[in-house]
Amino acid sequence: MEKRESFFNKAEIAGFLMYFVILFFERLLALIFSVNRGDEYSLLSGNAFNYVAYAVTAASLVAGAVLAAKPCVQLYRAFVTEEKFSFEEKSKPLAVAVAALLFGGMMHTGFTLAGVQFAAYGFLIAAFIVRAVEKCFEGGDKFLTVVSVVYLTFFSMTIPVCYISFMTQPMQGLFFAAEFLAVFALVPAFGYLLYRFMQEGVTSFSPVFPAVMPVLSGLVVGLGWKEKINWFVLIFVALTVVTYLSVGLVALKRLKKREQGE
Repeated sequence: MEKRESFFNKAEIAGFLMYFVILFFERLLALIFSVNRGDEYSLLSGNAFNYVAYAVTAASLVAGAVLAAKPCVQLYRAFVTEEKFSFEEKSKPLAVAVAALLFGGMMHTGFTLAGVQFAAYGFLIAAFIVRAVEKCFEGGDKFLTVVSVVYLTFFSMTIPVCYISFMTQPMQGLFFAAEFLAVFALVPAFGYLLYRFMQEGVTSFSPVFPAVMPVLSGLVVGLGWKEKINWFVLIFVALTVVTYLSVGLVALKRLKKREQGE
């Protein structure tokens, strides 16, 4: 039993550490090499979008590094020793750090390694899955846990990356505003869902998030439709909404009954 618990804990730790390390260095390289690379995404291109994206990426890196420093030290210490990292007690600062760094990940820059970014997100999702398996082994409500990890994973994919647009005004301005609004609203929402899941093994099924998300992400997809259809975001918005309406509402009712029973 102890070996199994240790394995789960270290696998979850590894997922978070790899997310922080990979995404941090990918975004750091973006700051260094985006100055004169990426054509229209180059900082020297004169496009106002790049100044904002570059500033957000820089702020995200600084905030992410500061906020992740203590959690990462604790994670690393637990990984190399027999100490257990308590996700039940320390998920909040961890989720805040994940969200802080993710802001930068949602900015498309002149030097962006998309495959490397997806690897970082893959490690984070792997940590979710391991956490779900761990909670199922512990005898928790398997339905709530499985629905939580599926819903959380789908929701994370609905956050649109901010891209340049060459539409005419006022559509271009509206599109940019929609992109940044979606990111600055949905990244914290994802951080909260992540915090709840890693802490309890069950995420929040509040109807607020699946109600706001399709509006924000859908607005980005809709405004950019004529220029380029963002099929990735569109597909995951649909999957998230279907998941919530089909099993998320059932999970919400079960959660309420469980809380009333306690």
